[in-house]
Amino acid sequence: MKIAVDLDGVVFNSEMYFMAAAEIYDAGVLGKNSLVKPEEPRVQKKYRWSEEELQGYISRFSISTQFDIMPCAKTVIDAMKAGNELYVISARGQFDPAEIEIAQQKLREGGICFDRYFFGHLDKTETVLSNGIDVMIDDRYDVCEELSQRGVFCLYFRMAGRKSVPETENLKTVNNWGEIYRILKNKNIIRGDCL
Repeated sequence: MKIAVDLDGVVFNSEMYFMAAAEIYDAGVLGKNSLVKPEEPRVQKKYRWSEEELQGYISRFSISTQFDIMPCAKTVIDAMKAGNELYVISARGQFDPAEIEIAQQKLREGGICFDRYFFGHLDKTETVLSNGIDVMIDDRYDVCEELSQRGVFCLYFRMAGRKSVPETENLKTVNNWGEIYRILKNKNIIRGDCL
């Protein structure tokens, strides 16, 4: 089975930093209240920023090392390796190649390794479908909704404050790696023990 995992907001707790930094940037640096879509995961759509303001945020905050690996991510990823092929499909690197280097370093430090890596993929649909991915774990509800409608089993890693989505046979909401383990173990995708 082929399992794809997003990095930011799934393997890394970096989304908490990026969202906090965006609030501080909007209110403190810009002196604005530009929030238009609170449940939106991407700052490009979450705020009513000009292109110059968006670039200001990106240049100040996108190249950051102020994040860690999510609790139990390594344990569950290691358990998923038995009999499965693991992919990373991430938008990371779309703004600056240094984002990729930081991610690779964090993964090495955490002892986490995948079979294939796809960086800089904001639109993940084509990558998932062309690589025959069976399971996608992502923190973007729109990615999960679209892929689940196309037959891919998706786990929507929902961060606090993000949009709720109706669950279906192919779409489940999770809030931590223990829930990912439970669902994949019950579907017999993870066959071994975790701890």
